[in-house]
Amino acid sequence: MKTDVTTERRRERRVDARLQIELQLEPGGPSHPSSTINISSNGVYFSSPRFVAPLTKLGLRLLLPGDEAGAEQAIDCRGIVVRCLPDRPSAGVKEYEVACYFTDTDPQFQERISHYVTRHI
Repeated sequence: MKTDVTTERRRERRVDARLQIELQLEPGGPSHPSSTINISSNGVYFSSPRFVAPLTKLGLRLLLPGDEAGAEQAIDCRGIVVRCLPDRPSAGVKEYEVACYFTDTDPQFQERISHYVTRHI
């Protein structure tokens, strides 16, 4: 008898988060506003009105809410698209869901993202 078993492959916990995000598809190109669906210290899942092909390198600006009395924080980073659903551009699709792995290894970036995720678990 065959059973379906799904194994979680993520190493870091994700939290649901509706954050503003700006995407830059080409270096020096215009940015495109969007919003996140969830986030972890390793990556972000966001919606996009544009198809973004897997393996596309992105510049990202995440707008994180401040602590209780703090102001909103803009965090710039880089990432690579690992999945886009639907997996092909289509005229009838109004919104794509894009998974992006953070390639930024700056310790300050990692600390800020991890702090945000930990506060919202």
